[in-house]
Amino acid sequence: MRRTQRTARGGAAVAAASLLGAGLGLTPAAAAAPPAGTLSPASSAGQDAITPVTASATTVPVPVRGTDGRTHLAYELTVVNESTLPATLTGVTVQDRDGHRTLLKLTGDSLEAHFRPSGSAPGAEPTDQLSPGRQGRVWIDAVVPAGTLFPLRLGHQVSVTYPKAVGLIPGHVTESVANLTVPDRHPVVLRPPLGGAGWLDGNGCCDQVTPHRGAGSPLNGSTYFAERFAIDFVRLDVDDRLRTGAVDKVSSYPYYGVPVTAAADGEIVSVVDGLPDSAPGQSPANLPLSDYAGNHVVEKLPGGAYVLYAHLAPGSTGGRVRAGQKVAAGTQIGQLGNSGNSDAPHLHFQVMSGPDPLASNGLPFVFSSMSLQGELNGSIDSLFSGKPARISPAPAQRADADDEMPLYLDQVGFPANR
Repeated sequence: MRRTQRTARGGAAVAAASLLGAGLGLTPAAAAAPPAGTLSPASSAGQDAITPVTASATTVPVPVRGTDGRTHLAYELTVVNESTLPATLTGVTVQDRDGHRTLLKLTGDSLEAHFRPSGSAPGAEPTDQLSPGRQGRVWIDAVVPAGTLFPLRLGHQVSVTYPKAVGLIPGHVTESVANLTVPDRHPVVLRPPLGGAGWLDGNGCCDQVTPHRGAGSPLNGSTYFAERFAIDFVRLDVDDRLRTGAVDKVSSYPYYGVPVTAAADGEIVSVVDGLPDSAPGQSPANLPLSDYAGNHVVEKLPGGAYVLYAHLAPGSTGGRVRAGQKVAAGTQIGQLGNSGNSDAPHLHFQVMSGPDPLASNGLPFVFSSMSLQGELNGSIDSLFSGKPARISPAPAQRADADDEMPLYLDQVGFPANR
């Protein structure tokens, strides 16, 4: 589990970190004047228009219903300043092109919280600046109204100012960029991998750019977003405490060692076991890349998606499952631990497009059986104090959260493992 800077929904600063513990280490494009003849997707007259900032979506989003009862489209926009002038990003808008509705508008503080130029260090102050030739990323959480039909055509507007007008580049421009169509697709439906009440989503999707949500891993010549929907599950006890003893002892965390079970029928494709637990209370240093997920299991589902169960306890997986083994939903595959890149015992859980925990892209999922208990009112860091957390109870009408995805800071309950 990695900690964030703020906790109230909609207010977190971008933490552009990943399992690699690094920012978006992408090389900026060479500075260049915008080419005359760049096609503007919004040109209703069919004429070319200069767009000094270009943009593209990193993925086509899959609609997923969260525990707030709303349908979320979570993805990223990569924006590039193709001009020779420094650009100030002043607004990003997502629109339903057919319904003429605005689904998301980012300006001011909300834009700063969801935008980061490439190469920015994790924890750096938010900025709205793009130097010449530099690219950045905008994290999008567009919420669609109830009753929306898919396919859904999305349009994006990006507003930029420059220090002065030069040639064909005005001092201020609002561009239409990155049109895309969201198909009628559905998230993966899973059984919970844990049992019982009190489980807290300590690092998940969607409207805050948490360390998982903001993770972009540059690997093998490409950038991947494996943790787009990843969750770090920790458990609060009946007194709403994370730990009951010394912060650096795994025995202080009562949920350490609880069973982790397969979330669906599938085939085990990889197992790592035998790595030691990290000391809780601080993030480990100098881990090799191969050890960041710690002891873990990757399961392939019949539909082609993969599930990662990470940071498992030493010795808890190897004797239970092996690569090539078929497992049924509910089969115990390990125990919750603190191995790898972890500062407190937790289950890192994610669904992804491929078998590599890092070099793949995150996919949304929902749990078939889940109750919403409440929401953490305070910071994740405060849990390490050993004092009771402040949990705001869930509204009665939202308690039944079957077929929904937990959201950041939610406390949820699952049926007991059998």
